[in-house]
Amino acid sequence: MSFLRLPLAALAWIGRQGTTGLAVSIFLGIAVPPLAAYVKPHLGETVFVLLVFSYLRTEPDKLRQVVRAPGLAMAGALWAMIAVPLLAGGVLVLIGLPKLAPDLYTIMILHLAIAPIVSSAAFAALMGLDVAFTMVAVILSNILSPVTTVATSYLFLGGSLISPLDLGIKLLVFLLVSGLVAMVIRRIAGQERIDAHKETIDGLNVLAVFVFAIAAMDGVPRHVMADPLGSAALLGIAVLLALGTYGLGAIAFIRAGFRVGAVVGMLSAFRNLGTIMAAIGTTLPDQAWFYFALVQFPIYLFPALLKPIVRRQSKSPP
Repeated sequence: MSFLRLPLAALAWIGRQGTTGLAVSIFLGIAVPPLAAYVKPHLGETVFVLLVFSYLRTEPDKLRQVVRAPGLAMAGALWAMIAVPLLAGGVLVLIGLPKLAPDLYTIMILHLAIAPIVSSAAFAALMGLDVAFTMVAVILSNILSPVTTVATSYLFLGGSLISPLDLGIKLLVFLLVSGLVAMVIRRIAGQERIDAHKETIDGLNVLAVFVFAIAAMDGVPRHVMADPLGSAALLGIAVLLALGTYGLGAIAFIRAGFRVGAVVGMLSAFRNLGTIMAAIGTTLPDQAWFYFALVQFPIYLFPALLKPIVRRQSKSPP
């Protein structure tokens, strides 16, 4: 169909920009604040689309290999869902954050407790990492999440703001339905056609992430103009938390290989805080929404900074 040739070529070009496209999209998200009000109600659908694309970018043969020997993926999930919240949460307590900034402490604990972003596999594809390993680790993390997220909340906050049953049902439905949709698409289109259009799928991923960025950046210009120094400090905290948790995950799993360490670092640092905001956002202070926006910056920018390192490591001899 010739009329599809131009849009498909455009999507493939966007897909080839990969992590650069991610980095640019967050700044474009800030540039179009009037669209945020229209996009924000559709955050759930955007995440669903990203998850479908993640399934499509996961090669079935490689996925089966990981599923047959899931030990390493489970270790990565346990690290992200148990070790990271305990270690990072303990540091927040030791520096006295519960007394210094109780509202910030609450949202940071919830941020550490929730599962990795469901689009991690899409990010792995753009970075040239193992998509199948990432996909299985993300699924396992989300299976653990209803128990570990609530347990972390009780441990550090003295109670849970989230119903484990509601969280478990939402995550399970999300993962199953998006997986079924991807399976139907794969059955209709065929694996060869999907393989031939990987760049196009990556382009759709970047566009979906851009839509998410528009919604997430809602209110950022207002906060920055009202308190530039406070905004810079909060951004610095979000970046330091991402750097610390990414580095811990990468170092902990470096013996399994650089690419595995890079994935576990991503799972440790890139958290699905949107799930928390969707569930209890109306009960949280305005600062929590601003923090939610700022934690997107490391998520969108780190892949572009890390991809050259991944590429060099992939070319170097074992």
